[in-house]
Amino acid sequence: MKTARLSRRDRIRAMLADLKMPGALEALDGILSDVDGSQITPAEAIENLLGAQITLRNNRRLQAAMRSSRLPAVKTLADFDFSFQPSIKREQIESLHELGFIERKENVVFLGPPGVGKTHCEIAS
Repeated sequence: MKTARLSRRDRIRAMLADLKMPGALEALDGILSDVDGSQITPAEAIENLLGAQITLRNNRRLQAAMRSSRLPAVKTLADFDFSFQPSIKREQIESLHELGFIERKENVVFLGPPGVGKTHCEIAS
């Protein structure tokens, strides 16, 4: 009995699975649809496929780093209630969030009593 020959898409899926590239595997159908519809070139498809894998890998690394950092919680700057603490200047915190102080080799110190949002601002992503 002959086994059915796999389609090119199925062979690509099998190769991506064998290479342990789940990000690329998840993005494959959408990318191939864009190629079939002439919305992107084959070179763009390869770039998008690799980009999807790199994005997944980087997100996983970030998640692992956050877990191992033992920070009290994952916080974002968007979650910070600036109205609760009007003495904190939104522009100043947003400027710090751009990390320019690192390039300038400057230190940043957060001072204030408990409960004003120092830790939230420090760990915000």
